[in-house]
Amino acid sequence: VIVIDGITIGHPCCGVLHCPISLQSNRHRFCPDHKERHRLCAVEECEEAAEFTAGFMTCTDVNHRLLETNHKKRDKAMFQLRTQVARPTVSNPDDA
Repeated sequence: VIVIDGITIGHPCCGVLHCPISLQSNRHRFCPDHKERHRLCAVEECEEAAEFTAGFMTCTDVNHRLLETNHKKRDKAMFQLRTQVARPTVSNPDDA
């Protein structure tokens, strides 16, 4: 799959390694044969149930929950702004 300017070229693939079955939609994570895995923790190799009712895609493991929280922070505007300003190529005038 190739992504150029937000346009995806190619076909979506199942989250199970080496599964040849295509997804029904780009929004799905697993093919129809593996759709029951959607209810499991999003961390690879973890077979615990995810807490969807609490709004999480991970299980109750503290480390897994921290991974998900940090992943969600990347989508927040302040987190993005902080990393962009911290880049050495950006000039930060003192009088601005």
